[in-house]
Amino acid sequence: MPSRELPDKEEESLERKAGRLLFVGLPVTRLDRHWRELLREVRPGGIILFGRNIESAEQVALLNAQIRDAAGAGVFIGVDQEGGLVDRFRDICEPAPSAKAVRDAGVAELAERFGSLTARVLRLLGFNMNFAPVLDLSGDNEENGLRARTFGAGPEMVSLLAGAYLEGLQRGQVVAVGKHFPGLGGAKVDSHRRLPVITKTWEEIFERDLVPFMDLMFHRPDERLRAVMVSHAAFPDVSEFLQAWFRRTGDPPTIQGLHEFPATISGNVTTRLLRRILKFDGLVITDDMEMGAVVQTLSVAEASLRAIEAGSDMVLICEQEANFVAARDELVKAVKEKRLSVRALGAASRRISGALKLTGEPEQFDAEEFRAVSRQIAQLKLDLKAAEETGEYAPLYGTDKGGVRRSSNF
Repeated sequence: MPSRELPDKEEESLERKAGRLLFVGLPVTRLDRHWRELLREVRPGGIILFGRNIESAEQVALLNAQIRDAAGAGVFIGVDQEGGLVDRFRDICEPAPSAKAVRDAGVAELAERFGSLTARVLRLLGFNMNFAPVLDLSGDNEENGLRARTFGAGPEMVSLLAGAYLEGLQRGQVVAVGKHFPGLGGAKVDSHRRLPVITKTWEEIFERDLVPFMDLMFHRPDERLRAVMVSHAAFPDVSEFLQAWFRRTGDPPTIQGLHEFPATISGNVTTRLLRRILKFDGLVITDDMEMGAVVQTLSVAEASLRAIEAGSDMVLICEQEANFVAARDELVKAVKEKRLSVRALGAASRRISGALKLTGEPEQFDAEEFRAVSRQIAQLKLDLKAAEETGEYAPLYGTDKGGVRRSSNF
């Protein structure tokens, strides 16, 4: 039996609630009338910019001011500014060092300075979120798309360096997003192209890959990780373990096949592992729902609904306008048909608002300071190179006397 039609005001409110769960990309360098009106209608909770949106520092600052005017002050404006291979500002600012350069130096103070300088660049340009640090455990695997993007192959080094970077970034009033939960280090293929199936055991994931996430979520005395990106990879052994564990508590098994779908739309990974076992109540964002690992089996709209049902708060849709409008409409339809609760939208909105409290008021662009920060990044790269041969290794948190960092030590 079809659900009753909602009154106009209630429907508008529902569409706004659904729109806030979207984190979307734009194809423009300036907002024209079409995009101003669309952002005012949909009111996405986040906008992500890429190299295609960037011409100059002044232009980016203006674009972000236009976005806040159209989408509202309570909007995340984010970017993948990891440094190294993933550097959106290389043409307008001194190119940032890679995570590999930081791990080769091995000095926590330099990692923290990297986070602080990144925060200043982002704040001056009008951003309040960075999709970094990468918390995956990996060396220079050429096949999984991580390469020089990771801070180390072991949890000790990743916790040390990514944690210091996190503190520098968030003290600068930019929200960090740790990625790609629960860890893509075991992937043999790039999830941008197709679905990786991680063959690591539950014990390996728990004792190694999860450690940096757990460390930064719970064991940082000041700045904790408040936002996480869930990966587009299947974790069959993790799913089987969680299926068995929660079956003993009376939970029904999840409906999706263990190997067939990514963690992004898995209730096992997001709700059971991240929310219920690790008790993470921060913001959960999906990786881009237009990536090959997702669209090879599902439409973007259907996958977006599945991700929200699985426990994510925001879905990232980076390319196509039609996809994020369809995703908004799919969420609205699911609420009307009682397949998704308004309470779920409200819980996601609460977490979005909580993360926004970490950010400051927008700043005016200052060209002189921007040039000064660019020079400081150049000096940071020299300092990292100088430290490479004599780097420190002393975990700020963890086992005594340099013992192995394991989740069972927590």
